[in-house]
Amino acid sequence: MKTILYASDRTENSAAALKYAYQLSNQLKASLMVLYVHEMDHIRVSVSRPAAQIEYHVIQEQTEILSKYCEKHLGVTVDGKKIQVQVVHNDSVSDAILEKSRDLGTDMIIIGRKDKHTDRGLFVGNIGKGLQEKVPCPLLIVPNKVTAKSIKTILYATDFEEADILAIKKLVPMAKALGAKIQIVHISTEKEYAGKEQMEWFKDMLRQEVDDTAIGFTLIFSDEIQDKLKTHAKTIGADLLVLLEREEKGFFQKIFHISLVAKMEEHISIPLLSYNELNL
Repeated sequence: MKTILYASDRTENSAAALKYAYQLSNQLKASLMVLYVHEMDHIRVSVSRPAAQIEYHVIQEQTEILSKYCEKHLGVTVDGKKIQVQVVHNDSVSDAILEKSRDLGTDMIIIGRKDKHTDRGLFVGNIGKGLQEKVPCPLLIVPNKVTAKSIKTILYATDFEEADILAIKKLVPMAKALGAKIQIVHISTEKEYAGKEQMEWFKDMLRQEVDDTAIGFTLIFSDEIQDKLKTHAKTIGADLLVLLEREEKGFFQKIFHISLVAKMEEHISIPLLSYNELNL
């Protein structure tokens, strides 16, 4: 992994997410690009100061503010190498993040999860879902009050599909770099009587692709997927939850539904990493 893009709203409440992104970039030996999307008021053209010149100075000023914000909360100098900052003008936060990610060829995008204290949170239905449907790389959604600590246990929720194997194959190098173990869980209703057989098939398929000696498997029967996922994550002490966004029936499509976002934010307090099936 070479480059991680973290989109910041520069609020005090999201400082913890910034620290988390910085620590993760250090652990993965990647450079961190901190991006701020500035919503600029319509610029009135004048003879003395053209619109382009005004915009340039505004961006420069906002970049300085972003640099000081990062240095204040990280205690390091923005050197333009290990950590970089950039401010862009765009009316759409998600479009700006996608454009910058493609320009940089980022390996991961990190956004903060909206909480009650922020008027401009990034984890909202339209932005989150819009990003997840189009991101060219994994998307990590971090609670604003998350503690920057080492990731030791990664929980991957599977539907026993071949796309899951591809996602786990990409996840394994990251887990090894972090010194973390992967725990795979499948939660299904008791009516899905083939669950155990599917688990064995999945294990065999996975062994052909990756070394699964550091991977654990759990099968849980329940009709309450979100509640059981929360309970299991807490039971095993998971530091990161990984999900696969599928083209037709993704778990993320369910949690981005407005009636379930609040429920997931209330129930799942650890970062969420999503892989898009289309980019595997």
